[in-house]
Amino acid sequence: MNDRLRSMLGLAILLLITCGSASAQTLEITDGKETLVLDRALLESFPQSVIETTSPYYDGTAEFSGPTLARVIEHFGSTGASAVTLVALNGYKVSGSMKELMSLDAIVSTRQNGEPMSIRQRGPYWIMLPLSERPELDSEDFHRYMVWQLNRIELTQE
Repeated sequence: MNDRLRSMLGLAILLLITCGSASAQTLEITDGKETLVLDRALLESFPQSVIETTSPYYDGTAEFSGPTLARVIEHFGSTGASAVTLVALNGYKVSGSMKELMSLDAIVSTRQNGEPMSIRQRGPYWIMLPLSERPELDSEDFHRYMVWQLNRIELTQE
């Protein structure tokens, strides 16, 4: 392979990696008709909430920060949705009623212990619940909503 072709191939691979990681760093919200794409900068421009909690998914206590799930959905606009589906990068999905999800005080965490979360660290976005503040949420019934590697929120009518 000549040097020019090798350089072009290297550039193409770099572009694929960059584009792939950029899409993994966004969060889509859709109602089936419209889709809004949010990036970390926009999510971190919203008012931030902090949850310091323990979890079955890591050792000890950790601090998570990000906008409330309610604020993120509010940014999309009024859809009259009664159900929410949270979707992870790996295709994991969980659905619940809008009323139930809004009652959980969930945040779309963008940071853990002050650092941006990577995909390897269950990021870039992780639905976090205040398990330590609200022990009634510390059960499998609610853990299922703690979707890590979140990349899509679907709003629907039940």
